[in-house]
Amino acid sequence: MNLDAIPIFDHHAHALFKETYWRSEPIEGCYTEAYDPQILEHFVHETLYFRRSIRELATYYDCEAKQEAVLEARQNWNYQELAQKMFAQANISHWLIDDGIWVDRLMSVKESAEFIPVKVKRVLRLEAELAKFIERFDQVDALLEAFQNFLYQEAPSLAGFKSIIAYRTGLNIQRPAKAELNRSFDDLRKNLKPGELPRVNTKALLDECLWLGAEVAAKTQKPLQFHTGYGDPDLDMRLANPLHLRTLLEAPDLRGLNVVMLHCYPYIKEAGYLASVYSGAYLDLGLTIPYTSRHAMRTSVHEALHLSPISKVLFSTDAQRSPEMFYLAAKWAREVIGEVLTQTVKDDDLTHDEAYWAAERILFGNAFELYGAEE
Repeated sequence: MNLDAIPIFDHHAHALFKETYWRSEPIEGCYTEAYDPQILEHFVHETLYFRRSIRELATYYDCEAKQEAVLEARQNWNYQELAQKMFAQANISHWLIDDGIWVDRLMSVKESAEFIPVKVKRVLRLEAELAKFIERFDQVDALLEAFQNFLYQEAPSLAGFKSIIAYRTGLNIQRPAKAELNRSFDDLRKNLKPGELPRVNTKALLDECLWLGAEVAAKTQKPLQFHTGYGDPDLDMRLANPLHLRTLLEAPDLRGLNVVMLHCYPYIKEAGYLASVYSGAYLDLGLTIPYTSRHAMRTSVHEALHLSPISKVLFSTDAQRSPEMFYLAAKWAREVIGEVLTQTVKDDDLTHDEAYWAAERILFGNAFELYGAEE
């Protein structure tokens, strides 16, 4: 099943490197969530993802299938021309950017829109914006009011909101008692360093601010993305299981909230279950595709479809830094989703026409409708 004609609505990704960084940064960091120097130097090259990527890029650049040859070939390109060519070949029509990381090395949302001729919109990372408020307030109530007002003001210009609370205190989000909230805020402020943004990692404060963000998302009808599952090693995977989001999905005061469970691996089946029983729960296949093996990518797509309605499954590249990441993720997503949907026809789960419709929904239609994009 050839899916090249279906555009990709890339609902979760990051920006590209500014050119100086693209030409000088080692490529190993693009192929792993690890940041341990030993992993980057000695072990990344031994992953299936890295080796598959080098061969694919060697074909693209028409060079020898060795890392050194690929690195040399890419340096011969005009950066913007290469980026635009790769985005066009990836057939990415929409690019939603979480701009809450590496702000000194990546392009801004505005620069990204000028660099690549696709529809670009911002996704606001709640924790990154919250950190900017901490030093300005000495009372938690004033902080919370100002933060929520800020989110309401920003909402009209956004595609959605994003949370990385899984990285900090986990997805088991609860409304804290007032005394606990005050203590959490005071503990954070004790460790403030003037002029330095704090890492907000006190559970009660994070939980309350996340809940306020969810209220804004529900009332403004903006999707709220959550990192779930696999990620950097500062993540406790046990706390990143999307099943922890049940409290949020069950909350009466958050009716109408649309939650997008990003990545999910290895909790694809759990996320699919949530999508099957909660109208506001959606799951994403990004990062699982392309970071895992071909077998794991196929398995994940199968598992996402075990229970989830087709209209609840989305794909994103979760790419960043280099245009090659967008190209590879898009290429393999189409191939893998095509293989899986072909199997659903053989298994008599779907007809051929239904399978192609499913591909259109997963790659484009579901995200287009969920994020309220305009042509």
